[in-house]
Amino acid sequence: MNSHFTVSNPLEDYEQKLKKILSNYVKKEILLDGSVIETIIEDDYLLTNNTWTYDFFVQLPQFRERLLEYRNNPASHIFSIKFTSENPIVNLELKCLYKIKLFSDEWSIYSSFQKHTHRYRVIKFMDLFYPQCRSLQELDIEEAEKKYITWLQETGIPITERRKSKCARPERVVKVRTAAFLKSAYNAIMHYLDARPLWTRDIWQLKDFQEQFDFEYHKSSPQGFIRFDSIKNTKLKLILKEYIKDRLLGKRHLSWSTGQSYARTISRLFNVISPTGSEKQALHNINRKDILDFIEWIRIYYSKNGLQGVDNHLNKCMGQIKTFIEDLQLIEHTEAPIRSVHQLINLDDFPRYTAVKKVTYIPDDVLDQLFRNLNYLHHEVIPIVWIAFKTGLRISDVLTLTSNCLIRINGDPYIETTISKTKVQNHRIPIDEHLASILDFLIKKCELETNRDNNPYRYLFVRLSGPRKGRPFQQGFVSEELNQLAISRHIVDKNGHVFRFRMHEFRHTYAVKLLNNGADILTVQELLAHASPEMTLVYAKLLDETKRKEFEKVVSSGTFEFNQSGSLEKITIDSTNKGIFTSIWQNHKLNAIDNPYGTCLARLNGKCPFVNEPPCLSCNNGNPCKDLAIGFSECDEEKYQVHIKSIKRNIDILKQNNRDDIVEKSQQLLDKYLEIEEKIKNGGIIYGRKSRITVEGAKNEL
Repeated sequence: MNSHFTVSNPLEDYEQKLKKILSNYVKKEILLDGSVIETIIEDDYLLTNNTWTYDFFVQLPQFRERLLEYRNNPASHIFSIKFTSENPIVNLELKCLYKIKLFSDEWSIYSSFQKHTHRYRVIKFMDLFYPQCRSLQELDIEEAEKKYITWLQETGIPITERRKSKCARPERVVKVRTAAFLKSAYNAIMHYLDARPLWTRDIWQLKDFQEQFDFEYHKSSPQGFIRFDSIKNTKLKLILKEYIKDRLLGKRHLSWSTGQSYARTISRLFNVISPTGSEKQALHNINRKDILDFIEWIRIYYSKNGLQGVDNHLNKCMGQIKTFIEDLQLIEHTEAPIRSVHQLINLDDFPRYTAVKKVTYIPDDVLDQLFRNLNYLHHEVIPIVWIAFKTGLRISDVLTLTSNCLIRINGDPYIETTISKTKVQNHRIPIDEHLASILDFLIKKCELETNRDNNPYRYLFVRLSGPRKGRPFQQGFVSEELNQLAISRHIVDKNGHVFRFRMHEFRHTYAVKLLNNGADILTVQELLAHASPEMTLVYAKLLDETKRKEFEKVVSSGTFEFNQSGSLEKITIDSTNKGIFTSIWQNHKLNAIDNPYGTCLARLNGKCPFVNEPPCLSCNNGNPCKDLAIGFSECDEEKYQVHIKSIKRNIDILKQNNRDDIVEKSQQLLDKYLEIEEKIKNGGIIYGRKSRITVEGAKNEL
């Protein structure tokens, strides 16, 4: 056991603190307008009673509804929460834990009455093995937990269970609640009853800072910890705390999540340069070998744990270490390294980033499968998918939409919100009436079912109880449910493999569809709230690559030419020669223009002598124009169907008027139209001359 209590920190003061916590509680009433009245009740019921009854809690408005549900459940048979430790301080600690968790809604009152064996077993363990222990805070928790687990096993109590994971992931082996309760209770008590200022603690928990500081963080991400507890050297630990505090408060490009990353990286560096914790001026005297030792440690750690992406991780780590050292030297910190950062870190220490994952979007056939099966998706996730698909918002921005996000301008619906990543305020995105009706339903639901207690920020996608009470859904919940749908409903890609959805791909899909429908780059940049056009250009390039793939598929499936007599002949193209495809594609992009007969490859550059009225099928001495190409445009088939319908009507009229001379010529033209339609209907394309599909011929046109 640790001797936690001293002359300056006496047990008596600690006991009085516990009693003070238990000497009152909050009564919370929700009014009809959603406002909340909180009344502090000075009452020692929780302090003086070691048995808390159902009748006490059901009188409190915040617990009444759930407790009535509990009583009406035939399986419910326990109507009290008992604290039976022989040690009065341990009893007080456990009661404080329950009081804080219940009145903050982190624990459900329903399950607190329902589940109790974990509490009894911890109490019994403490009475058996630590009868002289004055408080849970005096435990060496690592040693105590080992004893506790061994005792549970010896008494025949299972300590682990297998939990099925969604999305076809392997089952996880986790501790059962009873086995985990000792350590979780200890950690919670140490946290809640820690009297030290927040900045001096070894573990910083975001929720402790939220009321005082407006730190930047994703509301839909898990609340993380910034940890310093692994650093062995006390002086170095203090230096890192001061550094991260300074950057967080100064908002110098340090969000909470980036602070977590810096703390993890620099902590590892400190344990390399001060492995025992007793080294003097370890940071001040850091040398090149220390940096190399850190790099080696990271590579061994990744290899030993089978982790991927060590180069990318090292690149980030070295950047953080370099910034940390430069900042200390800039302010002339007393412990700043005496060697310059250039003596310590070389450019070669930064591994090249491996190829960035290609920007991908969701193919149309996958979208079709998704929306056909959308009603099988978790009901809370369905509107999230619609919003992401129809607005291109990042998932973090979708999940933080509020009840005032739907506006109308001149009768047209828009979403108005703040874009967290690029700090764009009041960003507006036009939407259709279908999405507007979904948002209208969510807004009404928010007004009816939530209040200022469980949803103070009026989020549309909010957790109303538990540890995330008042905060948006976690992003991982959305992805997990979506991919579970893909597995259960067999949503597959073109290769027949189950498609793995990534929420950001809805944003990519939205951008590509905008560009495909003719939106210009600046419009797409504005709708996506990109800070610069560079990212938007990535989508434009992606669209171009997609169009080219379709182009190559069409060219490979069947290519024809008009011969000297005007008849169609098939041409064979070497599909392995990428140069041919590149040249044809570049020529098509630069010169092609749509016309009533197909695609002209000469009009755009001014080479066609029949610009005003193009007789494209007869201008070449009665034969088709050598610059004509048919089959590229998705409208070509419809064009020739119109031509065929029109000429058939003309032939009927001519026959009625006995114009057999013209009928014969018209019939020849009809036969040509029918032949062209058949070729392009089967996926082929037709060129006016063969040289168009050779590398040299295509290059000559550029």
